[in-house]
Amino acid sequence: MAYLIRWMAYFLGSLIFSLRYRVRVKGLDDLRGLKKAIILPNHPAYMDPPLTVRTLWPILHPRPMIYASVFHNPLLFWLPRVLDAIEIPDLQQHSGEAREQTQHAIGAIVDGLKAGNNHILWPAGRVYHQGHESLGPARSLSEILAAVPDAQIVVVRTRGLWGSMFSYARTGEAPNLAMCLIKGMGILLANLIFFTPRRPVDITIERIDRSKLPGLSREQINPFFEAWYNAPGAEEPSFTPYHFLFGARTFVFPKIGRETGIDPAGVKPATREAVAQLVAEKLKRDAQPGDQDPSAKLEDLGLDSLDRMELSLEVERRFGFASAQVPLTIGELWALSEGKIENAATPSAPAEWFKLRPADAQAPVMGDTMPQAFVRRALASGRQIAAADDSSGVVTYERMLVGAILMSRRIAALPSANVGLLLPASVAMNLLFMGTHLTGKVPVLLNWTTGPANLAHAAQVMGLTHVITSRRFIDRTGITIQGVQYVFVEDIRAQMGKLEMLAVLFRVRFMSGSVLRATPSPDVHAPAAVLFTSGSEKAPKAVPLTHENIISNIRAVREAYKLVTADVLVGFLPSFHSFGLTVTSVLPMLIGARVVYHPDPTDSSAIARKIGSYKGTVLCSTPTFLSYIMDRARPHELETVRIAVVGAEKCPDTVYQRAAELMPHLKLIEGYGITECAPIVSCNRLEHVKQGSIGLPVPGVRVEIVDVDTNVPVAQGQMGMLLVAGPNVFPGYLGADAPNPFLDRDGVRWYVTGDLGRRDEDGFLWFMGRLKRFIKAGGEMISLPAIEEPLARRYPPDEQGPRVAVEGVETDGGRRIVLFTTEPMVLRQANQILQEQGIRGVMRFDEVRRIEKIPVLGTGKIDYKVLRAMITR
Repeated sequence: MAYLIRWMAYFLGSLIFSLRYRVRVKGLDDLRGLKKAIILPNHPAYMDPPLTVRTLWPILHPRPMIYASVFHNPLLFWLPRVLDAIEIPDLQQHSGEAREQTQHAIGAIVDGLKAGNNHILWPAGRVYHQGHESLGPARSLSEILAAVPDAQIVVVRTRGLWGSMFSYARTGEAPNLAMCLIKGMGILLANLIFFTPRRPVDITIERIDRSKLPGLSREQINPFFEAWYNAPGAEEPSFTPYHFLFGARTFVFPKIGRETGIDPAGVKPATREAVAQLVAEKLKRDAQPGDQDPSAKLEDLGLDSLDRMELSLEVERRFGFASAQVPLTIGELWALSEGKIENAATPSAPAEWFKLRPADAQAPVMGDTMPQAFVRRALASGRQIAAADDSSGVVTYERMLVGAILMSRRIAALPSANVGLLLPASVAMNLLFMGTHLTGKVPVLLNWTTGPANLAHAAQVMGLTHVITSRRFIDRTGITIQGVQYVFVEDIRAQMGKLEMLAVLFRVRFMSGSVLRATPSPDVHAPAAVLFTSGSEKAPKAVPLTHENIISNIRAVREAYKLVTADVLVGFLPSFHSFGLTVTSVLPMLIGARVVYHPDPTDSSAIARKIGSYKGTVLCSTPTFLSYIMDRARPHELETVRIAVVGAEKCPDTVYQRAAELMPHLKLIEGYGITECAPIVSCNRLEHVKQGSIGLPVPGVRVEIVDVDTNVPVAQGQMGMLLVAGPNVFPGYLGADAPNPFLDRDGVRWYVTGDLGRRDEDGFLWFMGRLKRFIKAGGEMISLPAIEEPLARRYPPDEQGPRVAVEGVETDGGRRIVLFTTEPMVLRQANQILQEQGIRGVMRFDEVRRIEKIPVLGTGKIDYKVLRAMITR
């Protein structure tokens, strides 16, 4: 039956194509009876594949390889099955699955040839972008010919289509295939079908003797075939009228080119050098001058589509910025490295986002445990808007509750009492978090930036059997966790039938009492979430945060920041970040505010667009991410932000200055938090900000500063260890060998933060650094942050992140303090900067080491553990 359908398609296609194209074929007779042939056409337009298949089908019955994305439209979705085509994905977008599918498709051709079948492969892998064929570094042809040494080779050259509406020549961009087909049908009808002007097309076919091949490597074979395809010379675009009587008879074709994506003058030398080195490593050769030409195409340098994808992923990992599209030039790699690639336009906020809301009010948290507080808030706020993101759209509190209940039914079937969650900031993440609570299980928030070893450690410590994540997220990141099974949120959604959804909605809307009765009531001291320390000093530790920890912190934050139901929070920090979990994930769900999410904290342009579109009022960030957003924001996009809360690292003066320039109405509030304290300990207040300080303790939290050696409280203004007590302090680390971080004194259990600070005359706290970032020399305590600060002020973070960092170690031979920097600097210059600030004596550098990039954690903090390892190894 399939064979009959293909013959019918052949006859129908032949009839339709003959109405618009006058095809002349040369060399077809030489192919009769040919088996085991790999047919290699050039690709001037999207119309040459059907013309090639139509020409060769009666004689060879070949199986073509096609790009699946071309047929993702209502007019063509059926065609690949009719043609029995081998589909390959679009390699212009990052995808681990796409890489695997491509290799599988090449393997299918190899197997088919070995079985004696005929196959069509367009070796360039893409349609013409100029008037000639360019195979560049494409690898598939070389791999196939090497794998099947007795395959027959047939080349096909089509000329006459360059300039048609199915080619790049018409607009300089990829044509909209569906619209072109609709337009084509209109042209036929307008010409009464049989009077349609016909475009002349020449198809030349030739068998190639394998003995004439110069070799089988892509460096040898690709130029050989390019020379055959382009033998008549570059093709000029041609125009064929669309009507036999009316309309234009000529057409002026545009100049075709592509911007490099960045102004070369603005690219840092370190970026140029790092990108050139990555390109050279990928090509397995030394760096060359052409590797620093912004207009140089990566394919011309020898990188095929798979190579380009792998290279851009490596650039993303090295520099911390992401792009939906794979860069095609050196300039675009520079733009990606410096976070200056504009991704796809961010969708505007739907009108429903701005539905009338109740008057501004400080809505209470309606419960002392996560499930109780969430369910009561969702029932109380009902159809008011709760959250939004690009995937889920705008979601009401009612829909959030319905979604969480539906998720909980699937999560309940998982065997472990702990459930791993591995998703960026999103509505789906919130639904899974609350859905896990509705089952009575504990969500474990996994930090994917820590690497596979730490993820496997986390899974083992928590006894995880399953981790819920997104197939799209895993496809992009390639994250694997040993010993667990992934459950994909896409599969969970697919299991939810409309009848089940309607039944749950009916119950939520009309039987709220039964929903409340079914809601778990855990002990307030039971774990509500498990996070892991950042691991900047040692291996990550499991931190259980109880219901009391998180909810008490939410109540304190709401009071300190004067948050109201009309506020719009902007969430991009992932939930494995304690600040992201408490303040931008859980808090808005419990106090009746709105939150809009963006999954990538490094995509500063899109975050700025989202703030402007959704009228964000509260921005929670690290100083580094905030600086990126301000640098990429357009005029007026940040004008609605009234509060920006920053933490996790010291906020540079430059960030304060830039914020004052862009948003004079803004209150920039610096605070101090730590994962073990859920996380906020102190913050400046709206009515009183002391720039540079970490503010006052939040309501309900006590802070003591004690001598490091004696644990006796120090006098005002003196530096000592920060101790914290209050309902936000966690109960202790999980694990058999977990350390005891508490100090019991005067009947109070204090958490020993490991951080140093002082308190001024107004009670404001000032962060002085980590105790573990002090070393002893000559009997004196040397603060590494203290000698880092003057350099950090001189060289503040830029779009690539920190530019300086200081680390030191104590050895048997004495101390060694190293300044790591991305800037050109020698030891004498670095110590001179310290002396200018009055820092002398033992407070000096022993070495200056220039590196491409200061290593950072997923939170944006400097990864001092990596720097320390660089000193000691």
